[in-house]
Amino acid sequence: MLRLRILLSVVAACGGFVLAAAAAEAKRPNVLFILTDDQRADALSVAGHPHLKTPSVDRLAREGVHFRNTFCTTSICSPSRATILSGLYAHTHGVTNNFTEYPREMPTWPKALQAVGYRTAYIGKYHMGEENDDVRGGFDWFVTHRGQGKYFDTEFRFHGGERKVVPGYYTTVVTDMALEWLESVHAARSSGDASDAPAEDHPWSLTIGH
Repeated sequence: MLRLRILLSVVAACGGFVLAAAAAEAKRPNVLFILTDDQRADALSVAGHPHLKTPSVDRLAREGVHFRNTFCTTSICSPSRATILSGLYAHTHGVTNNFTEYPREMPTWPKALQAVGYRTAYIGKYHMGEENDDVRGGFDWFVTHRGQGKYFDTEFRFHGGERKVVPGYYTTVVTDMALEWLESVHAARSSGDASDAPAEDHPWSLTIGH
């Protein structure tokens, strides 16, 4: 059931931000951003791939928005990630290779959401700064690793503290950690530990880096 709510929250987010200016009093949507590394635009069954089966993404495309005419301006890992966070071209944000750190003083959309009361988390590959797995700004919970990570048994660092090898296939491990974080957010809301304010006053934003 939680997985279904996650899917629906993405659809809500797609429409919610577009309408935000016109409907300032509407309930703020939760935001789920799933970043898949090195995935071609046609590597989805909804995009016509003859072999791949991606039913969950296909559902998002059917019930939400499917952008068919979008482009990657700098097609390597870190510059693309910096552009997604900032909305800027690589020559403006300065991350032009996989070893340059994202400028800490530069705004990001997670920082903006955090500033207006969102609970924010990043789980998975961050990569800007090859060997840096410190907590980055804009996130209440930050789980990442050094470098590219590994397909199996990656060593993760949990919010700037303990480093721990988590057994298993990378995509499954990261997805499970993301679900655990969401479950903790929902549990805190239910118990009243998170805030005395209604749950809709503290929506969440979760970014998952694969």
